[in-house]
Parts: sequence; structure tokens; C-alpha cells
Amino acid sequence: MNKYINILKSITYLAWCRNKARFVKTKLGSFWIGLTNLLQIGCLAFVYTVVFDIQDKREYIAYISFGVLFWNSLSMIISDFTTLLNRSRDRLLSTTLNIFDVITEEYVFAIQNLFISISMVFPIVFIIYPEIITNFFSIKFILGLILYLLNALVLAIIMSGIGLLSPDLHQLIPIILQLSFLTSPLLYFKNNLAGREWIYELNPFYKPVGAIRDSVMFSQEIGLNDIISGLFVFSFIILIIFYLIRKYARKINLYVDRN
Repeated sequence: MNKYINILKSITYLAWCRNKARFVKTKLGSFWIGLTNLLQIGCLAFVYTVVFDIQDKREYIAYISFGVLFWNSLSMIISDFTTLLNRSRDRLLSTTLNIFDVITEEYVFAIQNLFISISMVFPIVFIIYPEIITNFFSIKFILGLILYLLNALVLAIIMSGIGLLSPDLHQLIPIILQLSFLTSPLLYFKNNLAGREWIYELNPFYKPVGAIRDSVMFSQEIGLNDIISGLFVFSFIILIIFYLIRKYARKINLYVDRN
């Protein structure tokens, strides 16, 4: 057990060093991760509160803030993982690292960025719309956040495998993510798609984002049993995936070598 804890500590430190290296020449450092989200949310809120003639502007700002924040994190994870194995080719073939280590490091790096953004976006949103502060400390949000992270990991690993099999996917992913963003109720309320719920219900990229946002915004509409069952399902899926990765790590490395 101590071995795995030490490995996780090392991977977490490496991921943090990557962030420090990204912003080493800036004054604000890693705070730029959160600031870019705040700037994007601020611009979108300013424009769309006018475009949609929103009545309750405070609720709408909170709504799109959570949606954009968690969408940005998920889309970054998917984009990065699509090319992860190809980018890590030299490390996999010339060091003792295996595919499991590479995946874990990339995922921890993404989660660190997410929590930096959360630490900056959430306080601003709570000042604007304090009615939902209690939902942030609810068991539904905590479990919903864990479910979001598990869902994101499953999608990321699947996309990394597809990206290794098909280089053409690298070109399609930005387009797919852009279309998913535009057709998902992130900048507008779900009730605007009444009768066309299938548009977002069949979108695998939106579902984790919608679930975590709704656990904060509309906690009373989210069933705790649904969240718990989702946790069991995705935990089981991840255990199977990690077992297969461990079992076929050498074969995957050889496949990376051929690409």
C-alpha cells in the first residue's frame, strides 16, 4: 500500500511541476488557470444575459459558470488524452514508465487544474448567487464531483485508445467538442429544449457536466440513489480498464512503438 501511495505522491509532484513550468515566466503563475475561466465566464455572461433577455441574471450567471468551468476541464482532458500515448512514445519506450503511470500523471495534472479553477470561480459565484452555498457542502455535490471525476477518467482513457488506433481522430475531436458544446444546454437552460431532450441526453460529453452542475444548482432534482449507483458503475468500469491496462501494458507499448 505504501508503495502505491509513494508513487501517487511522485506523480502528483510531477504534475505540479508541469504547471509551474507552464507559468514560470508569469507573475501570477498557476492562478492564470482560474483567471482564464473567470474571463471567459464573465464575457459569456455579459453577452448572453443580453441576448437571451434573462430575468434572473444572478441565477443565469451561476448556471453558465458551473457549466463552462466543468466543460472546459472535461474538454481539456479529452483533447489531451486523445494524443497522450503518441506524445508519450519516447517516455514509454526509453524509460521504466508504463502506460498506467503516463495516464495517471496526465489525469492528476488535469485534476489539479480543475481544483485551481474551482478555488477561484466558486467564491465569485457564491458572492453573486449565495442561495446555493449550502448545496456546495451537501453530500450530493461531493459524491457528484467524485462521479464527474470518474466519468471524465473513463472518457479520457477511451479517447486515448481511439486516438492511438486512429490518428484522424486528432483532427475530429476539436470539431466534435465544439459541436457538443453548442448543442448542450450550457449557455441556455434545459427547458429551452423541451421535447428535444435527446439532444443532450445522448451526448456522452455533456452528461457528466450536466450532472455536477445540477447537483449545485438544482440539488433537489437530483436523486442521491442515482449518484450512488453511478459511482458503483463507473468504479467498476475503471477497475476493469486498469486491470486490462496492467495485463496488456507491454502489448500496448509495442503498439505505440509501431505508430
